[in-house]
Amino acid sequence: MTQVRSFRTYHQLRRMPARPMQPVVDPADWSPESLGDVESWSYRLTDGDCAELISATDAIRRKDIAPEHVNRSNFTLQGLADILGEVRRELLDGRGMVMLQGFPADTLDPLGRAIAYLGLGAYLGRPMSQNMQGHILGHVKDLGGDYSDPTTRGYLTRAELRFHADGCDYVGLLCVNAPMAGGESRVASSVRVYNRILETRPDLVAVLSQDFYRSRKGDYNPGEDPRYKQPMFCFTDGWFSATGAGSAIEKAQGLPGVPPLTREQQEAITVYRQTVDECAADIPFKPGDIQFLNNYVTLHSRRSYEDWPDRQRKRHLLRLWLADAEGRRPIPKAQQEGYEGSGVLAAGVELNAPLDVSELATA
Repeated sequence: MTQVRSFRTYHQLRRMPARPMQPVVDPADWSPESLGDVESWSYRLTDGDCAELISATDAIRRKDIAPEHVNRSNFTLQGLADILGEVRRELLDGRGMVMLQGFPADTLDPLGRAIAYLGLGAYLGRPMSQNMQGHILGHVKDLGGDYSDPTTRGYLTRAELRFHADGCDYVGLLCVNAPMAGGESRVASSVRVYNRILETRPDLVAVLSQDFYRSRKGDYNPGEDPRYKQPMFCFTDGWFSATGAGSAIEKAQGLPGVPPLTREQQEAITVYRQTVDECAADIPFKPGDIQFLNNYVTLHSRRSYEDWPDRQRKRHLLRLWLADAEGRRPIPKAQQEGYEGSGVLAAGVELNAPLDVSELATA
């Protein structure tokens, strides 16, 4: 169990009830300095762990079960299940971030990778759709998207992204191929960001605790509102949670019924983004690494990158959006209701797990 203890903090750190406009005491409050190197918050899969994954994957293939139907009841793990229980506990009650290293991405074909990754994720939560096509297995790669386009989501581009939190409880990112240059993962503790702004600009914390209009970036059904409102900082039943000031805020400007940002809101967003950048850690991300994040206490981004000319070597991450209704920290009612469903999904579309994507229109 030595490796398990290396990434756990939940058993030794405390959380106090969180109150608006007061410092937040939470195990998820960390800085790049206190975080340490990636090995200190990682678990490296053993040969036995990988054998379990491959065995469970082979069993699924023999039964001809499609990747989108993989779940905890049909993807049987033994010792690794206990490790994943510890990972989930750290996401819930610890720093809110764990890296798994050594996933056998290079020894599995695309179908095997999809099954093994979805099976592993099933021990942390239920997969959610990440786009209007019903993809529960997302593909983060440059498909020629324009980040400035109001309806383009950043993961389809190679641009540097704004710090954000995804629309799920946990997000998992598995590195299949690294880029030729750049593309570093960046993560910040939103608890640390809140506390730091509170120290110097409590007036802006008050602004950031109010609703901001955000764009759904084209991911909505006919008759649904293309915008929604959400604060950056939330307090629910004594628990803190946060969201990012990502591109969705600027992309909401110009939508019907969305007023221009006030001067105070503009200043608050600027300070928020500057503070997140100051609190962020740049994290090496190698093939076989899986980064799991709790979206209520972490913000993530990536730097721009230069890709390989060979299409087979293009930077490629596999993404999971996971819902953990049993363990989720209390969050605002409207946000919770949004996470109880299937995620971003067009009416009439079934959940599916594509093994790859190559066209922007199908992403």
